[in-house]
Amino acid sequence: MQTSTTANKESFFYLFDKYTSRNGTDWYLALTWIFVLELISSLIEYFYLPIAKTYIVDIQEGLFKEALIAIFISFFVWHFIYSIVQMRKNQFFSLVMYVLLGIYFYITKDVTFNLLFHNIINPFEFEFSGFSLYTIVQIFIKVVIIYLIVKMIVSIKNRKKLDN
Repeated sequence: MQTSTTANKESFFYLFDKYTSRNGTDWYLALTWIFVLELISSLIEYFYLPIAKTYIVDIQEGLFKEALIAIFISFFVWHFIYSIVQMRKNQFFSLVMYVLLGIYFYITKDVTFNLLFHNIINPFEFEFSGFSLYTIVQIFIKVVIIYLIVKMIVSIKNRKKLDN
C-alpha cells in the first residue's frame, strides 16, 4: 500500500507543477512556459481567427526584411553556442523560445511579431466566436497561464524569503 506522500508525488498536478515551475521555486521556468503557451495561443489564433491576420504587418521582400532575419538568426547562433559552452538550463529554455519564435515567424511571416506581442501584453483576451474546439483550447491555455502566473509570483516571493 502506498503512503500519501508517494501517491502525492505521482499525481498529475504534482508532476505538472514540477515541470512547469519546479514546485513554485523557479520563476524563470514558469515565465518560459507562459511565453511558450502564449506563442501556441497566437498560432492557434492566427489559423482560426481572421481578425488575427490584421495584426500582422506585411513587410515586402527586400533588404530590410533580410536584415531582420539575419539579425534574428545571428543572435540565435550566438546564443546557441554560448549556451553549449556554459551549459546552463535557463539558457536552454531561452533556446527553446528562440526556436519557437523561428517556427512562429516561418508560419505567420510576421517579422514584427505584432500578433505575438499583442497576446503577450494582454494574455487574458481572446475572441469568443461561438463555442467550438478553438474556444475550449484557448480557455484551457488561459487557465494554465493564470496558474503559471500565480506560480511565478509565488516563486519570486519564495526567492526573496530564501535570500533573507
